[in-house]
Amino acid sequence: MKSIVIVGGGSGGVSVANHLAYNLRGEMRSGNVSITVVEGSKSHYYQPGFLEIPFGMLEKDETYRPVEKMLARGIKLVNGMVKKIDLVGKKVHLDNRAIDYDFIVIATGASYNYDAVPGLRENTENMYSFQNAVDLEKKISGFNGGNIAVGVSSLPYKCTPAPLETVFLLDDYFRKRGIRDRVSITYFFPLPISFPGKDIAPAFDRMMKKRNIEERLGFNIKSVDGAKKELVSSGGDSIKYDLAIVVPPHRGAQVILDSGIGDQDGWIPVDKFTLQIDSHDNAYAIGDSTNLMVSKAGSVADAQAIVVSERIASSIHGDEPVQRYDGTGGALVLTGSKKAAMVNSSYDRPPVMLEENESFYWLKLIYNRVYWTVTEKAVLSEVIQ
Repeated sequence: MKSIVIVGGGSGGVSVANHLAYNLRGEMRSGNVSITVVEGSKSHYYQPGFLEIPFGMLEKDETYRPVEKMLARGIKLVNGMVKKIDLVGKKVHLDNRAIDYDFIVIATGASYNYDAVPGLRENTENMYSFQNAVDLEKKISGFNGGNIAVGVSSLPYKCTPAPLETVFLLDDYFRKRGIRDRVSITYFFPLPISFPGKDIAPAFDRMMKKRNIEERLGFNIKSVDGAKKELVSSGGDSIKYDLAIVVPPHRGAQVILDSGIGDQDGWIPVDKFTLQIDSHDNAYAIGDSTNLMVSKAGSVADAQAIVVSERIASSIHGDEPVQRYDGTGGALVLTGSKKAAMVNSSYDRPPVMLEENESFYWLKLIYNRVYWTVTEKAVLSEVIQ
């Protein structure tokens, strides 16, 4: 029997497991292939929804479901924290057991290094976890005037447009409450442009100028002074705030650092086309966990999941894997006022943006609903009997 282990039950992990179950359904029925997902959490979260919780666009309980409900029938779920991944010995170590594998897919995502910026954890908010999103909802609903600073501590980070979406949604939210004139919104970014895609950054600049949102570009946050309510940069300048919403520094998962298979920040080196981990033909990594210079977004993880599942299936079928990832990624960018834009890119095409319109907004809301049954392929639960 060939054993496939997926470490991580987030968007990419669930997607690759279900695609594998579909591609190898005959082998699973005959008992020649087993697929195991190892995940520490019992819940699968729709992370794009965290941005919408604070603005009342999505209910809290619409952003998570049990992991086991997301997996095709026949896939085994192991709830437990992975302590070490041994790529040489082909073992995944948990607290009290080890799981052997023939193929492994690592989808451990990103983690947050709050300690890299003194004062960040205690004095700022963000929407990068379920609880943080819930807390931010309370902060925003109780905010009646003052300075709001929104920005990014460092690159890379998940969901590249999220901070821009935040300032646009804040602008729209306070206009609807009739107090926008009492709220100052400042957007800061560590690069000298407002978005990593230099060709589309000017479009975002125009949108912020139209909404009276101040920009502080090239602002590299060094610390947060909670007493003075100031964000302090490495250059010595500062931003005053009454409410600060800051994307925390990202790094790879701790298990990747502990296993010695990532770089100094815990990102896993992979081939940009095959997604194979360096020097290991039977090991893959996808999604936020890799060192690839592509957006850390769910759409990327899902596109990569298709490629990896087909490559593993080809190997098990005795064929040479030929499937390649082309860098495809995209995002619907909420811009408030019932509008959204769309950003797309690939290895061969720099990011391009389709201008905001109401159709993209409704497409975003529709996607919130179909995520559970279309993107993550939960419908495949009927495939394996």
